[in-house]
Amino acid sequence: MRPILIVGTRDVGKTTLIRRLLSENSRPVRGFYTEKRLTDPPGTHSTYLYPAWLSPEERTIAPSNLVGRWDGQQMQPFPQVFDTLGVACLRDVPADALVVMDELGFLESQAPRFTQAVLDTLNGPVQVIAAVKDQPDVPFLQAVLAHPQALVFRLTPDHRQSVFQQIRALLSSPPPYPLGTEGG
Repeated sequence: MRPILIVGTRDVGKTTLIRRLLSENSRPVRGFYTEKRLTDPPGTHSTYLYPAWLSPEERTIAPSNLVGRWDGQQMQPFPQVFDTLGVACLRDVPADALVVMDELGFLESQAPRFTQAVLDTLNGPVQVIAAVKDQPDVPFLQAVLAHPQALVFRLTPDHRQSVFQQIRALLSSPPPYPLGTEGG
């Protein structure tokens, strides 16, 4: 399958687009979501990783899924969580599943098992849809975007709806997708 990669700046709507696409999906979902949660003191936050198949009500906040903490001055990554929970989220995926990777960023760069699992999943037989931070200085993200079969969609506020329609059409059509298909 050709991985579908949605690239854009922070808060452009990558996660919203993926959730919208998944609302029309009938396939089993695997993979992961990351979520930023504000913490005390003000100006700090923590980022958590959750299996994509869990509903928001089933998600928990614990050290076992904490992937990063912003202390107001710098981000402290916890690569061991990517290398354990993150890898587990990409393992044993049913052939008919849709694998969500939301979102791939710089925190994972220090997690070699996880980064390899992401690249292996992109090369695998299941459909992947991933949100990718637009950070050209991160080699891991550039390796993801350079995947030879990837369909890369650059999301901007001006063409969210057209990108949604293009990806929805791809997900609803039987593979293989046309080789000439390119994103917005």
